[in-house]
Amino acid sequence: MADPSAQLEALQRENSQLRRAVDELSILNELSAAIGASRGMEDLIKTIIRRSIKAIRAEQGVISLVGEDEGDPTKTLVRTMASSSDREAYSPDQNLLGWMHLNRKPLVINDPQNDSRFQGVAWPDAVRSILVVPMLVHSNLIGILTLYNKKHDDGFSTEDQRLLSILAGQSGQVVENARLVEEEKKLVVVQQELNFAFEIQTNLLPAKAPPIDHYDLAGISIPAQSVGGDYFDYIPIDDGKLALVLGDVSGKGLPAALMMSNVQATLRGQAQFNVAVHETLERSNHLLTQSVRRGTFVTLFYGVLDPVSHKFTYANAGHNRPYFLRADGTLETLTLGGLVLGFLGTQTYSEAETTFEAGDMLFVFSDGVTEAMNENRELFDEERLEDLLKTLGSTSADEIISSVNEAITKHAAGFPQNDDITMLVVRRVK
Repeated sequence: MADPSAQLEALQRENSQLRRAVDELSILNELSAAIGASRGMEDLIKTIIRRSIKAIRAEQGVISLVGEDEGDPTKTLVRTMASSSDREAYSPDQNLLGWMHLNRKPLVINDPQNDSRFQGVAWPDAVRSILVVPMLVHSNLIGILTLYNKKHDDGFSTEDQRLLSILAGQSGQVVENARLVEEEKKLVVVQQELNFAFEIQTNLLPAKAPPIDHYDLAGISIPAQSVGGDYFDYIPIDDGKLALVLGDVSGKGLPAALMMSNVQATLRGQAQFNVAVHETLERSNHLLTQSVRRGTFVTLFYGVLDPVSHKFTYANAGHNRPYFLRADGTLETLTLGGLVLGFLGTQTYSEAETTFEAGDMLFVFSDGVTEAMNENRELFDEERLEDLLKTLGSTSADEIISSVNEAITKHAAGFPQNDDITMLVVRRVK
């Protein structure tokens, strides 16, 4: 016959386990309901911390979310704290974050000042006990949940560790989903801003070339990102002359696009004075060096066409040398060079002059043309461009741009480009 006292003890243990299971289920249900009612990422995290503090009977809790920075895997993205008292806020020691990245398992420290695993760590005197559990999603550590100071007890127990691990496990995916939703919202806002910037930039670039007797003009700019730092422009000047511009701002994306608009406004303003070509560049450079941040610069080709005398006067501020295709098929390079804009405010520039004869063509381009790459990292390069241009002397300005763009696309064969592609063509038709 079984011992009645042993049976009673076994029954008490079973009842205790059942009560604990019911309590845990109740805690999880309450956490689930509270999470569902949370608004926003911060509110969600604070809800998880408060529920954990209540369930484990701790004084304070902190959730630290970490990213995937390979250079610093313990870099904290978000740190949120909640407390059941008015005690000073504790932050997880960097040693705890490092330990959790290495071990990824629950950690109980009931004697922080004398714990051999963290010798030399200066814990606040008020910290009596610490319970830390990982927040894992598909085996990836997204954060850690830390509780401080077990209430009315000597320290955190094995049961506390088990329960908090369950709570962290239930919460990890929810937090990650909330983070992804917030990131998606931010990306939507960024994309809207980029679309707006693209619209502004598109409106800044010429919609079409101005009509000029005896000349055929065309230009295009294809940004590598949503917005770019390349641009071209036609600027009418007194006496029927036309300034032709093609520039490339250092950098990519929105900062380069904003800088580009600054350069365009500056050049348009200076071109209206109808001074010598080199002086227009010098004035523009002086203004730009006062407004651009250090390290930013602009390469730029600037020329003025007189459609009556057919003289073309130009200067070059560190830009790719344009090509001049003569009617007889001779391909020349306009070799005049100079320092980029925005680097030295006192820089002077030289200018040169050539004449358009009937059938002559000027091709100005940014380095995105010759530096377009295929998957083998082979550049489109100057030689390919020169060979192609020699075959296009009798075609229209639009067709020349289309032919070069098609050749670049064929060469790249779908490989993504990392630089803007901009071209400007001027042909004298008669």
